Amino acid sequence: MGEGQDLGLERITGAINRALSENSNEVTVLLENTAGTKNSMGSSFEDLKRILQRVDDRRRVGICFDTAHAYAARYDLHSPRGVDETLQRFGTVLGRDVMKVVHLNDSKVGLGSGRDLHEHIGMGYIGEKGFRALLKHEATRDLPFIMETPIDDRRDAVGDLLKVRELSA
Repeated sequence: MGEGQDLGLERITGAINRALSENSNEVTVLLENTAGTKNSMGSSFEDLKRILQRVDDRRRVGICFDTAHAYAARYDLHSPRGVDETLQRFGTVLGRDVMKVVHLNDSKVGLGSGRDLHEHIGMGYIGEKGFRALLKHEATRDLPFIMETPIDDRRDAVGDLLKVRELSA
């Protein structure tokens, strides 16, 4: 921490390359985009591209796209237009085939906050309109989704799943 992105990039890619080279299995390592918190890498699609470009065995590495992290990192997922622009940009920078799974969660904080605070589906800043567009978008609709939402007195995991089904219909 605090020693610069070049050293961080070297450490990240060194660890990935070592893990892959020491394991001959067919496990795919998924890198998750970050929210842009201090001393982190991977909040921009360009950061993720820099990491992927240094991985020796690219066929064994993909991306887990976290919706709340993307929103916190200034990728607008609040509207159908924002979702389309974000996913088009992802495809342009990284290639569409590299996205393997979506961490589906709303954000308790606003666009570009740089903070990782998950919210129930449709109850945060991304909102129902954004999730409806995301769930139906050609870049994500056939991917697996993993919810990472809170469990509290407002809604549980079953409630979030029912909301996802409603918005994807």
